[in-house]
Amino acid sequence: MRIPLLGAVLLCALAFPAQAQQTRELRLITDRTDQGVLRPMLDAFEARSGAKVSAVFMDQGLVNRLESRPTEADVVITKDAELLEIAAQKGLLTAFNSKAIVESIPAEFRDPGNRYFVDAYRARVIYYAKARVQPGELSSYENLADPKWKGRICIRPGSHDYNLALFGQFMVSYGEAKAKVIMAGLSNNLARTPKGNDREQAKGIFEGKCDVALMNTYYHALMANTPEQKPWADATAVFYPDQAGKGAFIMRSAIGMTKAEGNRDLAQQFLEWVASVEGQEAMVRGTRQFSPRPDVGIHPLLTQLGAEQGLKGGRFKMNFVPLAAMAGQREAVLKHVADIGFDKER
Repeated sequence: MRIPLLGAVLLCALAFPAQAQQTRELRLITDRTDQGVLRPMLDAFEARSGAKVSAVFMDQGLVNRLESRPTEADVVITKDAELLEIAAQKGLLTAFNSKAIVESIPAEFRDPGNRYFVDAYRARVIYYAKARVQPGELSSYENLADPKWKGRICIRPGSHDYNLALFGQFMVSYGEAKAKVIMAGLSNNLARTPKGNDREQAKGIFEGKCDVALMNTYYHALMANTPEQKPWADATAVFYPDQAGKGAFIMRSAIGMTKAEGNRDLAQQFLEWVASVEGQEAMVRGTRQFSPRPDVGIHPLLTQLGAEQGLKGGRFKMNFVPLAAMAGQREAVLKHVADIGFDKER
């Protein structure tokens, strides 16, 4: 029996439905280890695009991973934008060609070569014990090097990416000599061995082990919404340093495309969604960070931070240091952290 050509085509389509309706897969690698923060955004993009997003979550070594497996993923997301600047300098990223991104993200939050952009930021600020410290006692990062804070400061390891980024900004903004004095003063004033994550420092304040700590802004909101950690948030308040001077330093997260070629259109579609109002609102909701887009509001839990020092609506003065300038300081910062024994046992 002869089967008409159209019938044969239909039969083939029915016989191989998986091939006819194959779902595209976007591969992503990130050092955002809290999948609960990023996963809702990936789910939203899946629902919007019809694509599947598979992600590799890791903690450290993101740039080394990109060097050893440059096409393992299509998109890279980092909690520390300085790492993408380093990756870009090493030729590990592909530039996007998107009018939507350029028009959505201000120039200061985009790589000049469009190899990545900042998808959110937070300030690295002073948390203090409300019961033992008055806001008037605080002023600047440099002030924390004063001997009056001897044995009263908690901080995570100086070799962690967050503190390397902070100290790198010290180097650029204050100059190497002054930055080293501040770092040494901080080290001398620590109440204990640098350890744990940022939330562990708030716990240390709650337990009376220290009176102040350097932490990121979003942790106050995250702790306040976590029942077992809410007492840590309640015991602490946030102070934005240097508001009468240069301003507080910020930590930036960022996103870019790798050298993988097969999914560049889908990868750019994802970047454009992250840069959109919808994507940025999802980022603010999920991470409690600030959006680089001026038309996206501040998370409600951040609007009261700094109120004790007179800030309103969560708005603060930032000391903006270009990522390219920071990246050039990382090796010098690492060496100084080791030289002064910042992470030594206490």
